Amino acid sequence: MYRESEHTPQAIANRHYQVRSGQYLKEGWQIFSTQPAAYIGFLVLATITNTLLRSIPGLGPIAGGVSSSLFAAGYYFFSFRIVHNQRPAFSEFFNAFKNNYFLPIFLTNLVIGFITNVFVISASILFMIAGLPLLQSILERAAAEAAEPDADLEELLALLEQLPPVPYELIPVLIFAGVLLLLPGVYFGVAYMFAVPLVVEHQFDVWPALETSRRLVSRNWWSFFFLNVSIIFWNILGLCLCCVGLLVSIPWSSCVIVAAYRDIIGLRPTTDTPNPS
Repeated sequence: MYRESEHTPQAIANRHYQVRSGQYLKEGWQIFSTQPAAYIGFLVLATITNTLLRSIPGLGPIAGGVSSSLFAAGYYFFSFRIVHNQRPAFSEFFNAFKNNYFLPIFLTNLVIGFITNVFVISASILFMIAGLPLLQSILERAAAEAAEPDADLEELLALLEQLPPVPYELIPVLIFAGVLLLLPGVYFGVAYMFAVPLVVEHQFDVWPALETSRRLVSRNWWSFFFLNVSIIFWNILGLCLCCVGLLVSIPWSSCVIVAAYRDIIGLRPTTDTPNPS
């Protein structure tokens, strides 16, 4: 347990630690298994709410994006109560919507999304441009081998033919540039993994949370990268299980991050009396 003076942004960023991925995956499951029905119920409720909000004409994408980021933070509120040996109420999931948390969590997610998406979207555009000749070749072959003319396919080919041709010698350059742009997006995506938890648990402001997480993670970035790859793998597996597995893997993923947070950063000292288990 760290002393109060060791919970400043500077002290946390300078933590000496080891990344124990296997331990975090196991402890994350232990956290999830204490209240599985609550985690799954909240995921179902959040999914339904986000779907309804996204269906609002005009404002749907914005409303859905904001609610998604706040609902995602709800897992942290609930999980941190558990690791503090307290009995969380279901309402803990909605703490991100409270006035003192809403703006910091929203802005933290907004900055993370902006920084990572600038690089990821730019890289995706370059990859798409580089893949246009291959796509056109595949579609032309499909049209030639089709037993009957396909109006939609011919319309798509006509659209591709109107685009400026991509010189073949330029394709490797576009792919290389896309990779160079993608790397910073991946870096920041991993480096900011503790930013929102720092807002939730340590109540840091936006920039201290972002910079503390980035500085801490960057010292052992590859280990955190492989931890994130492990989490993504289990979510893909959950998706393959007719999406039913996602009911478990999505909340469990947040529990894994909370387990890593507890081990590396440490829980904020609290005077709250733990609720009986």
